[in-house]
Amino acid sequence: MNYRYNFDDRKKSKRNKLLFLLIVVIVVIIVSAFFFRNTNNVIVNKISSVITYPFRKVYSFSSDLFSNLGDYFANSKKINDEKAKLEQDKKALEYQLLEMQKILDENESLKNMLAIKQKYQHFNIKLAKIIYREHDNWTQTFKVDIGSNEGISLNQPVVHENGLVGFVSNVEESSATITTILDPLASVSVNISTINEPAVLKGDLELKSNNRLKLTYIPIDAEISISDMLYTSGLGSTYPSSIPVGKIIEVINKKNDVDRYAIVEPNVNIRTITEVGIIIN
Repeated sequence: MNYRYNFDDRKKSKRNKLLFLLIVVIVVIIVSAFFFRNTNNVIVNKISSVITYPFRKVYSFSSDLFSNLGDYFANSKKINDEKAKLEQDKKALEYQLLEMQKILDENESLKNMLAIKQKYQHFNIKLAKIIYREHDNWTQTFKVDIGSNEGISLNQPVVHENGLVGFVSNVEESSATITTILDPLASVSVNISTINEPAVLKGDLELKSNNRLKLTYIPIDAEISISDMLYTSGLGSTYPSSIPVGKIIEVINKKNDVDRYAIVEPNVNIRTITEVGIIIN
């Protein structure tokens, strides 16, 4: 048994030596082929080219592969860098647009204030911006950015370029609350343009959401119609006379003439204005 194993071992060792020798010969041939690939001998050159062809192909493929991978990663980095730059440019443009819009808004606000100032130049008037609006179902008020420090006091009338807005109902040092004519608790004595007789214009809970007012206490013998204009009468101590207030858009007749009333659209869209004037005296 031991002899057989020794014979197998010697046979295996001999086979390994032959395999090693074959590998050495192949390596030598390949190296020689690369060495003599550029020789002037045509036969040697062709043989070398044939032997080295697979290796050159593998090398060329590997080179192209790594080159393409390098280009891919380089392009990916370039694309990511460009994307990041575009994102920064986008944010910068958005900021510039916001700044431009802010400037346009400020210019529009100054334009509106100038229009109010010119409209009521015969009054001592303070200009203000609306900074807060009440959002409830009962009142119709807003807050402005000036107060007692600027000479604002209770019950001073508040106007817009197009007409009456309301009155000052609360004052703090640097702000004031304005109750508008849309408020259900507000009322204004007005003259009807066609008859020059007074009536009472009131805020109404159901109408205020549509920017509408209710004209009541209309003289029994007064003939009123749609599009009649209303102006402050000057009665009372709050509003001076002749300030535009609104126009009649609907007349509601009742069996009893005393109960008739009209629906009025105010001259000022109180829900959209952003600047007002407060008449000091």
